[in-house]
Amino acid sequence: MFKKIKREIIIAVAVLEILLILLWLAPYFFGKYYGFYHLSFFVSLALMVIVSTGFGYIFVSYLLESKYKIEKNLLHITDEIIHELNIPLTVITANSKMLSKNLTSQKDITRLERIEHASSRLKRLYETLVYNITKEIQPIKKEEFEANLVVKECCEPFIDQERNEFIFELENIKLLADKIGFEQMIENIVSNAMKYSPKDQPITIKIANNTIEIIDRGIGMDDMQIINIYDRYYQGDVENDGKGIGLAIVKEYCDKEGIGITIHSKKDQGTKVILDISKIII
Repeated sequence: MFKKIKREIIIAVAVLEILLILLWLAPYFFGKYYGFYHLSFFVSLALMVIVSTGFGYIFVSYLLESKYKIEKNLLHITDEIIHELNIPLTVITANSKMLSKNLTSQKDITRLERIEHASSRLKRLYETLVYNITKEIQPIKKEEFEANLVVKECCEPFIDQERNEFIFELENIKLLADKIGFEQMIENIVSNAMKYSPKDQPITIKIANNTIEIIDRGIGMDDMQIINIYDRYYQGDVENDGKGIGLAIVKEYCDKEGIGITIHSKKDQGTKVILDISKIII
């Protein structure tokens, strides 16, 4: 890998040196043999452009060839992952539905519901994996979806933890955006709200007036923490588990989709995250 990068750097330097030499020598030789006047200058300039274009095309083609091969291989691997993971998930789902028809014991029904929930969670995890691979290779296609339904769906795993109460005030708004990225954004913000809130304090989520608000009554942040909050690997409270990349991912997605993000927070009073979704509403 490093040898390949070194080779490409050497080629890039060599091409640049050749272009610089042509830039200086072409006008000189044309001027020397044909006189220094306008026609010789433009002829030499045209020749230099043709030659540099040829060198540039060869150079770029060489660099992109390996990139295209890597992308093609990654897409092939991604397709295989989707196919292979879909098979056991489909089997689990189908058999769970069949079993549910014959169960009468509430204990067995509860266990089966846990299996179904775990399989749904596994499906979301592999979809996220595929999404993260694909978005590095090609643009993600935008989808239409109901914001209120997706937000509730994203909160279900957190509600199942029976830790914090969730309060929803959701208008029915349809969006056009990268749906999986939207889900990741909501999940990261809600995860932070729970992580930095006492168990007896609710998490409030509102959709109204072209905005999404996620409000907690947790430990909050001071001004210095808010300034650094989008920096990758920054953690406002090192005592809590985490990698410090959640809000960096959120900010990256918001910038890509044209979503405005504002964070209001006060120490020991809580945090409110406001997402302006007016540009992706349809």
